[in-house]
Parts: sequence; structure tokens; C-alpha cells
Amino acid sequence: MKRNNGRALVVGAGIGGIRAALDLAETGCGVTLIERDAAMGGILSRLDHQFPSDGCGMCKMLPMVDRDTVSQYCLRKGLFHENIEILLSTELVSLEGEPGAFQARLRSRVNPVDPDRCVGCAQCAAACPVEVPDAFNAGMDTRRAIYLPVPHALPNAYVIDTAACTWCGACEKACPTGAIRLGGHRRQAFRILVVDDERIIRDSLQVWLADEGGFTVHTAASGREALDLLAETEFELMLLDVKMPGMDGVEVLRRGRQMRPDLAVIMMTAYATVDTAVEAMKSGAL
Repeated sequence: MKRNNGRALVVGAGIGGIRAALDLAETGCGVTLIERDAAMGGILSRLDHQFPSDGCGMCKMLPMVDRDTVSQYCLRKGLFHENIEILLSTELVSLEGEPGAFQARLRSRVNPVDPDRCVGCAQCAAACPVEVPDAFNAGMDTRRAIYLPVPHALPNAYVIDTAACTWCGACEKACPTGAIRLGGHRRQAFRILVVDDERIIRDSLQVWLADEGGFTVHTAASGREALDLLAETEFELMLLDVKMPGMDGVEVLRRGRQMRPDLAVIMMTAYATVDTAVEAMKSGAL
């Protein structure tokens, strides 16, 4: 099927999102379907057999356009359509523009489990020592920190709950196919911005954090350069010098936190004062 109706972004792969994506795709529109969770279906994925026909609720999500043709897309086994691109564990960060010319910025969380290597043997879950309430079963049961988001979905690779995982490595050792990579993934996915007008400080921190620590490190020699990088790239941490020519660190902190409210910032200075420390902490510095 050729795309002839532009592109569309559908936010949320639940009941409405899947139906909207399929309807748009069947008219020839290219669709990017994003979902913040690690699996599609939303609440509907919990409903296997429905009254009165005892049929799968997912089948009711098929588009009204050419139903006989599109019935090949079993939503329970996985949504496959040549006009649909699916991005799981992905959130919409910002949306700019106007109808017909939108620009969206997305943020994705990388799963430490390689879905191409995962065979669903469950040995990783058996080795995991962490138990948390299972949201799929409304918290009435527990699951491991590494788990199947939807037990009956296909394909269905295991994912890691990064909020619950202690990174002990038990699952990595138990995996027979080498699908789990914890250490390298955690560090490489953690992006740090070092902002200092002294080159020796920037270079030293980059060597320690990137070459020895394995983190992804960017550097900026001024406040303006740092703000430009923050506008283009997601960072988890910023190491920020307080005293810099032009724009000082406190001003960079204020503007940076407005752009990236979740950004963690650590202030660095050889000219510390109580007033500067209080001002920086009020602006969100650590």
C-alpha cells in the first residue's frame, strides 16, 4: 500500500490509539504510533474473552475500511501494518507548529533486553529477587522486576522495570541467549552535560566520566552553548560551573530548568558563598 495522505502521529496505543492508527493507515496515511508503556493494548489487553460472543476484544478494534483485507492484523499477536511505525516506551515531549506542519519531539526509554534475542524462557524472571505489585493484574498479584508486560501477547520480549530493578545482575547471568545487557546500557544511556569555561575541567571530567565511567558526555564552554545543547538533546545530569563570563551558572540553571524540568543539576565552583548556594538550590540545583 502506498502512502499518499501525509504522516500522522498517534499518541497512546490503547483502544482509541490503535483504532485511529489502523483507520489512518488503511487510507494510505503513514502513522507513527507511540506508547509510553512497554506494550500496546492498554486496558483492553486484559480482556481476553468478552460477553456476549466470548470473542477477543482486540478484534473489535479492526478498522471499518476493508475489514476483510485488514483482518489479517491480529492485534493480540501484535499490530503489523506497512503504514504503521510503532514506538513503545516512548513519550511526547513537545509539539510545535500548526495543522499540516507539526514538529514533535519524542523521548524513548531503551529496554536493556534485546527483543531479537529474547526467547521468553522466563529464566531471568525466576532468578530476579525483586517482587513488586503487578499492574496488569490490578495489583492483586506480584511480578518480578523483569517481566512480560502482557503475558499472552506475541511477540512479547521481557522488559525491565527500571524503577524497581536493583541492577544486581542476576537476570543477566541467568539469560541463556545473552539478551540482557545491564551495565553498558545503563551507563551509555545516561547523558551528562559538563559546562565550564576552563578547558582543563571539561576535558578532565569528560575523560573520567566517558572513557572510564562509560557515560555519554557532552561539554559546553559557555552558558549560551549549554542552552543550545539543552534545546537539542535530552540530558539526565548537568555539571555546571557557577562563575563563567557572559552568563553565569545560576542564570544557566534557571533557563535550563525551564527547558528541562526533570534535569538534575550539580553546581561546581571554587568561589562558593552562602548566597550563591541558597540561590542555586532555590532554582533546583543539587
